[in-house]
Amino acid sequence: MLIGPWVRAQGLFRYRYLALFPILVDYFIMSQTERIFDILYQLSSEEGCVTLKEIAERYEISTRQAARDIEYVRTRILPSPDDIVYDWQKRAYRLSEEADTLSYWKENMLISLSIYNNAASDAAAHLNLEEALPDSMRRILSHIDYRTPVRSRIDDEKWLSQIFTAFDKHRGIIIRYRKSPDSESEDRDVDPLRLVNYQNAWYLIGYDLNRKDLRTFRLSRVEKIIISDRKAYEHDEKNLDDILDSSYGIFLSDSSEIFTMRFRGGAAVRVSSEIWHEKQRARWIDGEYELSVPSASSVELLSKLLSFGADAYPVSPESFVKEYRETVKMMDSGR
Repeated sequence: MLIGPWVRAQGLFRYRYLALFPILVDYFIMSQTERIFDILYQLSSEEGCVTLKEIAERYEISTRQAARDIEYVRTRILPSPDDIVYDWQKRAYRLSEEADTLSYWKENMLISLSIYNNAASDAAAHLNLEEALPDSMRRILSHIDYRTPVRSRIDDEKWLSQIFTAFDKHRGIIIRYRKSPDSESEDRDVDPLRLVNYQNAWYLIGYDLNRKDLRTFRLSRVEKIIISDRKAYEHDEKNLDDILDSSYGIFLSDSSEIFTMRFRGGAAVRVSSEIWHEKQRARWIDGEYELSVPSASSVELLSKLLSFGADAYPVSPESFVKEYRETVKMMDSGR
């Protein structure tokens, strides 16, 4: 299974606490996982140093390969390339004084591994994954469990192998897709860019050549995928990252607006301890917790707000308030 290209997409897997999952899988397939784990482990230990010679001797590889492994950790795993420095006095690599990464990789990697370990259905993949982990991390992982109460009734995963192949071959794809369960299906000519597992459902983010814009496709609404003969076009990955990080939820747009909500009682206490978006603004007003987040669409925020019942209500924009009232009215009427 071609996993590497898939997970490059996810950077959840784009969400912060799963940021290392794609890197893990790339190396998991290539048998270098254990060295990467070991380098990270040594860097975050009390001594905090690792040498090329140690890595080369421990894994019976060349020092040149060991240097490539460290460079991979520096540029692909840690938040900043400057987080690793070479200590000429100790003749070893260590984390910089400014690096705030001692717990970063451990927490993120363990959560990512836990989700993968519980979600993967391939027994061989489980075994290979376990063998790639240092004993200390394997013991910790055994204490972490990941449960989800809901998953799509349709088997989203059946389309993954074709999308993996399209990533690997750098090909476009033709998707037969229903925008909603009751809409007519239509064919879309798409350059696949990212796969995101969001709230236990798979989404493909791609450039829709018919609409000439980025689109989000929920895999449970895909009826067919055909790998195209044409090469996928090059796209601005930085721009895509900016769009993905710009608003709440899975819906994409070059622009977003601020949605403001208020919460009472237990809902206020709960939401005040959560981060819905990195750019959120919040404050307490007369015992209520007011939360403002950027979003390109009201769909997910409306669903989230309704889940709190009478303990939550919208403040702005007016279109959001109107949509909320109409939805509550429909629910009360039993429609």
